[in-house]
Amino acid sequence: MLNIKKLSVIFALFPFLGIQAQSLFEGPNAETRYRIAQIDSNTLKLRNKMYPSVYQGDLNIYGYNNGDVPVFPDSAYAYRLSLLETEIPLEYNKHVRSYIDLYAVRKRKLVSKVLATSKYYFPIFEEVFDRENIPLEMKYLAVIESALNQNAVSPVGATGMWQFMAPTGRIYGLRTDNSIDERRDIIRSTEAAVKYFKNSYRIYGDWLLVIASYNCGPGNVNKAIRRSGGKRTFWEIMPYLPKETRGYVPAFIAATYVMNYAAEHNLYPTDEEMYYHMDTVMVDNKVSIEQLALALNVTPSEIKAWNPSLKRGYIPFSNNKVVLSLPYAHAVKVAELNNDTNFRNQSSEALTALNKQIESDKKAVGKINYKVKSGESLSKIAKKHDVSLADLKKWNKGKIRNNKISKGQKLVIYLG
Repeated sequence: MLNIKKLSVIFALFPFLGIQAQSLFEGPNAETRYRIAQIDSNTLKLRNKMYPSVYQGDLNIYGYNNGDVPVFPDSAYAYRLSLLETEIPLEYNKHVRSYIDLYAVRKRKLVSKVLATSKYYFPIFEEVFDRENIPLEMKYLAVIESALNQNAVSPVGATGMWQFMAPTGRIYGLRTDNSIDERRDIIRSTEAAVKYFKNSYRIYGDWLLVIASYNCGPGNVNKAIRRSGGKRTFWEIMPYLPKETRGYVPAFIAATYVMNYAAEHNLYPTDEEMYYHMDTVMVDNKVSIEQLALALNVTPSEIKAWNPSLKRGYIPFSNNKVVLSLPYAHAVKVAELNNDTNFRNQSSEALTALNKQIESDKKAVGKINYKVKSGESLSKIAKKHDVSLADLKKWNKGKIRNNKISKGQKLVIYLG
């Protein structure tokens, strides 16, 4: 996640250090390369203290040409990382360097998009992290998990910005059923991630091990600690961790670097159309998205885009209420509608018809006939299709006895 550097136009050295960076650092004199990196970094540090309100990544402060892809020596990367004030140790090595090359050279378009969306998502993360005493840099974990995509779904079914599996999400309070998937809810999923971070930190007392456990689970981290002879730092237990996790922590450090030093690499935010002034509103009755869109003079697709956790054409009833994310003016309007008797009555009538349509849709759209494979259990099939075990049993009443199924048996599954 990201702390973003700032800028000043009064330093005449900036264009020189930016445009000439690649050719100077490619020179044979190691001492010269180190001194240039040090001057560059010290200038950045001074600039950041003097001009804290302007985002560095928004402007081409070094005068790069389009298509320039700056490359710097190891000394520059290591020194810049050392300037980032964080309680998470950001060690530089060849593993981190390979991921810096990935983000700053090969994945430039993706990074530019993440820079844009981070302006909306990072303040939300930071508010939750600050309240719960979580290092703000943990926000960069969402960059490598999902590239800040609320709708991201992994091949194994991990969903949302923080990539929760449905069972794990439920452990941390995320509702996942046929109507709503709170793994896609930016605030609820971030709060769930924080719960995981805090639990994990109580176990390990080390943020890099927390990050490793987020990827491979505490069981694998504990196993690596035992195999290492009781070592308690990531780099010491790294050889004993799963292959993916060995790259996961270096990727986090590299993402932290690139997001903080984007302009140094000629990387800038894309022009993403986003509502940066969003607010939340509690809804305690079922409302048709179409009806709500009409009342707000927006399209249903816009409401769904703002609330990707909604899986149906309505905001479902919940004893804990449902939180909608909307542009501020719309959120205020919805709060007023919640107290409007006529609107609530109209909602009830509209939903009677809507519920009939939903039941009809279940019989046609999203229905699959699943053939049980060898070794599969009901819970495994439910997890695979992101449905609840209770629903799976209900849909196949009469076909399942004592929770037992057999290879080749056909089950009906309704996808959300």
